[in-house]
Amino acid sequence: MFHYSNGIKLNGSSLWLDAQKAVDICCVSHGHLDHAKKHRKILATETTISFFNTRVGKTAGVALQFGKPFDFDGFKLTLFPAGHILGSAQVLVEMDRLRLLYSGDFNLINGATAEPIEIPQSDILIMECTYGRPFYRFPDRREVEGQLLEFVEQSIQSGATPVVIGYALGKAQEAMKILGDAGYRMSVHGSVARLANIYEHYGVRFGHWQKYNKDEIDGTILIVPPKAVRTRMVKRLTNKRTCFLSGWALHPETRYRRGVDAALPLSDHSDFEGLCEYAQRVNPKKIYTTHGFEDFAIHLRRAGFDAEPLRTEKQLSLF
Repeated sequence: MFHYSNGIKLNGSSLWLDAQKAVDICCVSHGHLDHAKKHRKILATETTISFFNTRVGKTAGVALQFGKPFDFDGFKLTLFPAGHILGSAQVLVEMDRLRLLYSGDFNLINGATAEPIEIPQSDILIMECTYGRPFYRFPDRREVEGQLLEFVEQSIQSGATPVVIGYALGKAQEAMKILGDAGYRMSVHGSVARLANIYEHYGVRFGHWQKYNKDEIDGTILIVPPKAVRTRMVKRLTNKRTCFLSGWALHPETRYRRGVDAALPLSDHSDFEGLCEYAQRVNPKKIYTTHGFEDFAIHLRRAGFDAEPLRTEKQLSLF
């Protein structure tokens, strides 16, 4: 009924879910580039289509609303908020009373800039498991936000320019929201600014920020994507302190590998406990895991689920 090879293909239909190669028509879960290719036409939330057009190129798109079913090739598709980044969606596919839920990337913990997750039940679940090992248990989000504010304030008090490093879509805007709500002024890398403008178009406000101008950064926090750290924008700052934001910061060596002064585990994915809770709440008869550690399926089996990693050329069914 469903086929897996460089994405999820609905048998008997031209529709793919998060195809990893360019196809004629694809339902795209969110705007991160590892989930977005240059398809001829996409189905997605309006926000994701905006990100897609900015990052991948102008593409024909059909905007789907959360919770509103859409009929295609005999299937019924319904998007539900995934809590990952703004506009991110889980995809529920229904046909002949069989329900398949594709999670995309998701987060059970409410972030500062994404719609809170809503979790439907399903017969079959295909779920990401990025942090699918018991080691990955994130501290309370408020604690991490407090650590970020403390880092920034201590940097300013010492006379240094705080440089906050986060991926251009999602993480950087989370940082902007946290810092802007605390009253700080920000100078933002161009790639982050383009996407922040889309956030603001859809109602997310960041406070006092401007696109980076080398002559106007005094008294501001510099927010950049990882690729900008080795550019003149950052290197020219003689007195700076750097902080990298990522769930992988749980590893103590992240700070040294990234060459930063601090690394904080601010994540837009669920941790191990969140992944397990998600599976419990969906309550499927069958689970396939993807985008993470294959051994997460073992933990799910121990919890009583029929679970296995999703492998290339796999035919998906309940049995």
